[in-house]
Amino acid sequence: MMTSPEHEFFRPQVDWKLYIPEWALLVSAYVTPFIAFFVWHHGIALQRSGGVMVFFAVAAEFITINRANKKHMLNASRAARHEPIWDFSTPGKIVGWLALGAALVGTILWVFGDLMLPNA
Repeated sequence: MMTSPEHEFFRPQVDWKLYIPEWALLVSAYVTPFIAFFVWHHGIALQRSGGVMVFFAVAAEFITINRANKKHMLNASRAARHEPIWDFSTPGKIVGWLALGAALVGTILWVFGDLMLPNA
């Protein structure tokens, strides 16, 4: 991250409860393939669960990006007033990485799910 000598960065302390919608979507994303496997034991169901997993990951990241856009606008006004610029909070970064992981795993399941579990 580039830092300007005239601006300092501040990492806000955010309560994890603020991210309840994202956590709910990410838990849904990671649980969906297991439910599909244990209920249907079929590759097509596993494949379709990958698509649902990607959907939940994208929805979680969409909420996070909307928060980031608001934060960026507030950071612009902070910078204009020569106040410390806020960095992303730790829970926000974790949500982003978990959403990326869910999207990648979901995409692999979506593409290869029927080949991973053929007619079991």
